[in-house]
Amino acid sequence: MAGAFWGTRVMEIVKKHDFGDLVWKRIKLTSTRKANAKKHLHRIWQKKVVNKFKLTFDSLSHLELSCKLRIHK
Repeated sequence: MAGAFWGTRVMEIVKKHDFGDLVWKRIKLTSTRKANAKKHLHRIWQKKVVNKFKLTFDSLSHLELSCKLRIHK
């Protein structure tokens, strides 16, 4: 997760919608904004991990859980 913010000092956000075009505004990336962005990315990452799990029922007595997950430490 730390690599996502390496060297980042500003963050671009959508300021407003102007007739279908997006107008971007650059704002300083404070520690609070950085923490909130990390939490947001973590929530997205968790959703993607859950979606990778696949439940397969071979029978009523057997539940097989297969997962393609790579863990980085």
